[in-house]
Amino acid sequence: MSDRMQWAPGAGTALATPPDLAADPLVSAVAEVAAGTLGPVAEETAQEGVPRSHLDALARCGAYGALGHTPRPESGLTTRQVVREVNELLSATDPSTWFVHTQHFALVKALHAATGAEAAALREQWAPALASGARRGTAGFAFLRHDRPPVTAEPVADGWRLRGRVPWMTGWGLTDVVYLGALAPDDRVLFAAVNCGPDGDPGLVAGGSAPLWAMNGTRTVAVEVRDVLVPRSAVISVQPRAEWARAYDLENANAHPAVFGHVRAAADFLLRSAPAAGSAYEELGHRVAHEAARLRSEAYALRDELPPQERVEDRLALRAAALELGVRAATACVAATGGRAISYGNTAGRLAREAQFHLVQAQTSRLRTEMARRLLGGLQGVR
Repeated sequence: MSDRMQWAPGAGTALATPPDLAADPLVSAVAEVAAGTLGPVAEETAQEGVPRSHLDALARCGAYGALGHTPRPESGLTTRQVVREVNELLSATDPSTWFVHTQHFALVKALHAATGAEAAALREQWAPALASGARRGTAGFAFLRHDRPPVTAEPVADGWRLRGRVPWMTGWGLTDVVYLGALAPDDRVLFAAVNCGPDGDPGLVAGGSAPLWAMNGTRTVAVEVRDVLVPRSAVISVQPRAEWARAYDLENANAHPAVFGHVRAAADFLLRSAPAAGSAYEELGHRVAHEAARLRSEAYALRDELPPQERVEDRLALRAAALELGVRAATACVAATGGRAISYGNTAGRLAREAQFHLVQAQTSRLRTEMARRLLGGLQGVR
């Protein structure tokens, strides 16, 4: 069966989009774009890079305004449920486009949470265009918790001067504004909105970077920050680094919807690749889907029902379990495919690389520890 056939992620399995979510106008619109525009060329996108037309299609269907989407009252749905389903659908169908698209929301969330008159003015300046997709955001704050973060902020008379190198900035050439993080004096972190599009700050310069062996289609580059002057009016927040790191870790203790999207794709691949009804790979596909559905239900319930600081260890355990399931499911896809899987352009090989990517995306030290604990547990009794 062709890898290029159109498919609905999770169709016919326990991971399928629930009927109430499928009926939501935004979910329905995103699913249509995923099936008709993104899915048929997902392998080309993974190799050649996300085209602007993919992001245009997501803008037209309303995906850039997902955080402001209000489900119909009679549906009983929440915005959070819809946003998660959108992320699962995009991650399952075209992970490269999903990752470029999801970077946009770091800035949207930060603008929404920011307080004060200057933040309100910044929100008024950017929020409408960001919500429509007329302007598109990305993020640049990798390694901000390291002893020597790669970007620093120095106070100057009219704002801040930023210097350094962002090791990874996704969507370069496709985005207009970056949510840029830097270490300020007194161990504070500064976040600002900096223009990075065709008419962006000339101090942002794409530098040389090696190709990524996973998610290389995301147009991710290293960016030099050469004396970028950020006026106070462009600053979103300045806060103690420990305070920011704690909130970041609590957020990322939760299992990510994109991981469940990846597992949806792997389960579907196993079902489509099964040589015959009742085969071991068909059974494996259904088992993967059922286990992912269980983990997803538990993880989302924790997030919806409890404050972020409660049951953190349980959240980490569920995130680690979902990640491990993704790796195992993708490995099964490679085994089902055989030698063809090691060729670029093959879906099974791509799924295997993406499983590894999810292990490190938004990774924290506590997650690394939990993953090691889980992997060691699986080796008990092995000599």
